Amino acid sequence: MNSSTKIKLLSGLMWLLAAWELLNALGSTIFLNWGAALYGWENYINNAQSTIVFHQYGMVLYVLAVAYAIIATDVVKYEKLLWVVVVEQIVGAITSTVEVLTAQQIISWGNFAMVHTPQGIIIALLWFLRPSAPQSGNAEAVPAAN
Repeated sequence: MNSSTKIKLLSGLMWLLAAWELLNALGSTIFLNWGAALYGWENYINNAQSTIVFHQYGMVLYVLAVAYAIIATDVVKYEKLLWVVVVEQIVGAITSTVEVLTAQQIISWGNFAMVHTPQGIIIALLWFLRPSAPQSGNAEAVPAAN
């Protein structure tokens, strides 16, 4: 796959992730009933503390959506910021794993699988599509623009 194609695919992935984070942010703040129903967490929004936690989570998602949109505008220039995406995926995976393994029953095994599968796919795509990744058939890495 040539560099231009990788950059276009990575930019598209980042725009998709930015839109996803924005939808989740809206579902955690302005449209909380819809967001909670989407993930099967209707019981949690009846508690005032849980509502506050959802709102705080949504605020972080707004920041991530903006960061991902900025990265999408120039994935070569902002390649090092792709680590933000990787860290988000890893922290999300660790958090949901701890919740399942400590039997807090915050998420079901189905949700657990639904969360971890895309996280693994996203990390793999970021690794293979990053601008500095070696080209197929070429052992040299493409230097990132500064």
